[in-house]
Amino acid sequence: EIMSAEQQQEVHLVLVSNEPGRAYSAFVLALGAVAMGAKCKIYCTMGGLDIVKKGGAAKIQIVGAPPLEKYLKDAIESGVKVTACAPSKEMLQQMGITQENIVEGVGFEDVIGFLNEALPATKNGGMVLFI
Repeated sequence: EIMSAEQQQEVHLVLVSNEPGRAYSAFVLALGAVAMGAKCKIYCTMGGLDIVKKGGAAKIQIVGAPPLEKYLKDAIESGVKVTACAPSKEMLQQMGITQENIVEGVGFEDVIGFLNEALPATKNGGMVLFI
């Protein structure tokens, strides 16, 4: 059942790990949420940042499943907002993340930007999940 605009739920996923079980779960949840008509964001931080570096998702694989890179592409194309936690440009550069080597379609967002959307969403029955 597709939701109408005024009842549109939001799912905000905080992906803190590049561990395959967690990463795949986040993207499967996100794709399911948008398929049901919800707005969805995956906010990548800590180990999750490896996934949004060019080539990073291609290295993450679960036996019998397509590479995580396919899920990442599908998510972005389906309207899932994928963002990289950007506490500061300096910190990101130390982690090897720059505007040049981040996956196309991934944005940068600080924690305040994340909370500005996630907190109001929870008041309307939305979810914030750490994976």
